Amino acid sequence: MPTVTRQARLLDLACLLFILTGIGMGYAASVRLQEISKLSYRHPGPRSESALTAADHARYLAYGGVALVVLGCVIGAGGAIQGARRKSA
Repeated sequence: MPTVTRQARLLDLACLLFILTGIGMGYAASVRLQEISKLSYRHPGPRSESALTAADHARYLAYGGVALVVLGCVIGAGGAIQGARRKSA
């Protein structure tokens, strides 16, 4: 079994952290959108922020979460490919 370098382990850990953070951001956005969907004309929510603005913020949070998940996957795959090239050379 080949040995794994410390740099490869740290890269994998960082990628996992990116992916888990992205999933958490997506979940937070989902919960926020569920709260916003419960608002109505009689119960409009806080006066400081309209429901449309709050929904936009939750959508941006969800997009950020998806971007972090994709970034973590791309960096992890790139690191694995680079490690495989180094070992074959």
